[in-house]
Amino acid sequence: MALTVNGRKIPRNDWEGDDRTPGAGGRYVTCMDTAAGRMVAYATNLRIDKDGKVYRAALRPADPNGITFDQAEQAVRTVARLPLHHKSGWSQATAQAWLKAGKGLIVIGRYDTIPRAYRHQYLAGFNHAMFVTHIDRSGKMRLYDPLNPDIYAYGRIVPASILWPFLASLGWMAGYVPLQPL
Repeated sequence: MALTVNGRKIPRNDWEGDDRTPGAGGRYVTCMDTAAGRMVAYATNLRIDKDGKVYRAALRPADPNGITFDQAEQAVRTVARLPLHHKSGWSQATAQAWLKAGKGLIVIGRYDTIPRAYRHQYLAGFNHAMFVTHIDRSGKMRLYDPLNPDIYAYGRIVPASILWPFLASLGWMAGYVPLQPL
């Protein structure tokens, strides 16, 4: 039986460590691509479930570094033929209501704002993108961290409270693909 949120199937993890981005010198730089891929998979009820490296390969011009929401928007449009909406200035109340409704968000922030117990890397002084499906009634969220190498897991259940400093660190920037019919 598939794991679901409000009847919507949730995807498995996608680890950015297997993406091997040309020109990146072995660095992990596809967190936005990976988070966008998990968002698309969730939004389409797994009908489109592609690895982050597929989104990176669709990017024109090619970029060996971490990408922006604008670049991810172009890649999602090319690969999935869906829009990716994004903006800064989300408030905690708006993001929390969005996630309590189970709509999913790609979130960006400083990785070092996430407590060590919930990070997959000790060194964390960098900007990072992750995907969140929802926040449940107990105040927990299902977080997809592209640095999590467990490709058989379905995100990780963590306290939603760790999200707010992360989002605040880069101006409350978040994005989403509108949920498609089940």
